[in-house]
Amino acid sequence: MPALLFRCLVLFSLLSTVLPAMDAPANDAAVARILSDEHLGDYHGWIKYLVQRREAALARQGAQGEETVAAAARLAEWCARIEADPACLSRLRGVQEWAYESPVDGSGQPFKLSIPTDYDPAVARPLTVTMHGYSGNHLEHSTGAKDNAGPFDLYVLGRARGGWYVGLSQADVLHALDYVQAHWNIDARRVRLAGGSMGGGGTFKLGSRFPQRFASGQITCGYSIQEPWGNLRGFPIYATHSDDDPVVPVLLARGVLARLREAGSQAVLDETHGYKHAVWDFAEGNLRSANWAPRQVLPSSNEVRHLDYTVLDGAALRCWWAELSEWGPEPRPARFIVSALPGNQLQVRLDNITALRLCLREAPLSASQDLFLSVDGAPPQVVPAPLPEFIEVIASGKGWRLSDEVPVPERRLHTPGGPLQVYDGSPLLIVYGTQGGELAARQMKGAAVAASRSPHPAWLHEGGEAGVDGVPHFHNLYARLRIKADTELTEAELKTHNLVLIGGAAENTVVARLASQLPLRFEGGALRCGDGQDFAAQPRGMLGLVHFNPLAPQRLLFWVAASNPEDYQADALVPELGSQFFIGADLLWVDASQRRLIASRSFTSRWEWTKGREESRLLPAALRSHQALALGLAEAARREAGADFGVAHLLIGVGDHALTEGVTRLADLTPLFYQQAIDVIELSGSELVTAAAALDKAEPGGRTWVRLCPDPRVEQLSPARVYRVALPAMAVGPFGRSTLVATRSQRRTELMMDRALEHWLGR
Repeated sequence: MPALLFRCLVLFSLLSTVLPAMDAPANDAAVARILSDEHLGDYHGWIKYLVQRREAALARQGAQGEETVAAAARLAEWCARIEADPACLSRLRGVQEWAYESPVDGSGQPFKLSIPTDYDPAVARPLTVTMHGYSGNHLEHSTGAKDNAGPFDLYVLGRARGGWYVGLSQADVLHALDYVQAHWNIDARRVRLAGGSMGGGGTFKLGSRFPQRFASGQITCGYSIQEPWGNLRGFPIYATHSDDDPVVPVLLARGVLARLREAGSQAVLDETHGYKHAVWDFAEGNLRSANWAPRQVLPSSNEVRHLDYTVLDGAALRCWWAELSEWGPEPRPARFIVSALPGNQLQVRLDNITALRLCLREAPLSASQDLFLSVDGAPPQVVPAPLPEFIEVIASGKGWRLSDEVPVPERRLHTPGGPLQVYDGSPLLIVYGTQGGELAARQMKGAAVAASRSPHPAWLHEGGEAGVDGVPHFHNLYARLRIKADTELTEAELKTHNLVLIGGAAENTVVARLASQLPLRFEGGALRCGDGQDFAAQPRGMLGLVHFNPLAPQRLLFWVAASNPEDYQADALVPELGSQFFIGADLLWVDASQRRLIASRSFTSRWEWTKGREESRLLPAALRSHQALALGLAEAARREAGADFGVAHLLIGVGDHALTEGVTRLADLTPLFYQQAIDVIELSGSELVTAAAALDKAEPGGRTWVRLCPDPRVEQLSPARVYRVALPAMAVGPFGRSTLVATRSQRRTELMMDRALEHWLGR
């Protein structure tokens, strides 16, 4: 009898735990109470995330599934805990999964936080932000998180297992960090970045874009592709890499780190051999990196005397106490170099900049002394003391003028960068058309669903390599982006959101409403730009336009429209071209069926079409095929660098015929190679022979196709002679993976692929 009674008590205990969790109405009522209470706003993201986890489990396993029961119990527990103690967040300690409410779509986006067990809110603590590698998430690939005394550790998701920390993937890192800094006492001078593989690439990215936010970066088998090396000059780096890595070849890190060391920056490359991609198992290097990191402290703003910053887009305009106010005349990156010199002097050098704002109160200057400011070597202009908080350096005729009035433009000024800018972390909606017939409506909605899966502009298929949760790696892991029919978009949403608009004016009522205020017309498959530039009708033409929203001038839109409704589908070329890298084109015009570029165009800072396309050279028919164009790019890089060989590789996205003969001009192509530097390596003749033999094994039509240009004649190579090889930024990875070349003589140059093409082919 006692044994039976004991079993009944155990059963009752289990049921008392499970039944409330399975009481969905009670749970939903508690959720509704919390989400409607603005005083509990700190918990909204966490509750929304737990609801999403419950609903996902329910869809996979049904109401009785073990995962569903556990997710429901977890939700019920936290609802009860929050309502019983609205301040429980401040009392959390140890390792905790948590979530913030995303401003992008209102979803709960998770992170993992290790809160020091001895945390005292009165004492600021260091924080390390760790980004996972491809296929990981905030919980996996971060097994080192444990209860600890001392610093905080933040493990971020980046929206997807394979988000590459661009677009919303990058915004997620910043939003998670902002949330943690708002709720815990974090030492802002000791916030560090760390990551492996894809996360190592993310460390290079965020360190180069937000140098005033991060004290240092610990990079494990990471890569740098589009990051301007000058942006990293004040960002201390400790990198570990195995020189036999077949996934992220060491060439993807060596060039930029070597250039940083030349410039006197702290850029350590702790290199080893034999670990391949698993250099996270390199215990000695990891220990050295761990000992190095705590010594890195972000300087105060008034201690930073030299700035060298290249601006790529509108989401990262500021470097310490200087900020780009208005882009220059060309659709290429903008760069400012500012030095604070003794005697309250500022020396400024500007490239492709119309206006630069200097935050004088944050700079290493004396506010009580006159300022002597020289721009591009001109005689200094005097700013009398006491110094204003800001000063604007503004292009004026052939010189520069200074102003202490900060202009507020009526509409958002233009910045290059392409569609990724629409995914900057602002509220976002994907709006599909419902007009134009049943086929068009069905295709546009399908395209919106494909777009909702991605943290950047790419339109993704449903399938693909998936994680343990069944979600493909490239997809948003928790919650798809919000989509709406054009007829459902509210006035408030129109004014407050960045928009992805799918469909032409005859298909999408929102586009029809904006059409008269947009700078081009799309009718009958033809394009007509507002300045009179026309493009002939294409039966399978597709356009992509980045522009400000005429009805909400501080917001951006990305408009995609097609001649043929069947081209509104996953893997469409227009979204793909603007999905993982910043580009200099604001208008893309492509042949959707052949996956080839027809033309591109760009805007000035005041949203006027740039001029000169018609004077730009028509690309020769010999470059029309994909491989011919790739070889041409290699030749351009070789000539620009004065090297013996260049490296060709297949380009992302485009088809067998990458260009449109008789239409595509040099000015259409160069914006796609925006901020792509050229690395130069040195190889002996014998190393070149080995590399060429490895490249010959790749299939001619496969994605791994890589070639040396010109084709080396082995019998003419001198084994002992040193040859120079030029690698365009996008070719470094494919070449390294195919050859496993690990030469130590590598340098990132100032040479850029767009300029190389112009010099080779002529404007």
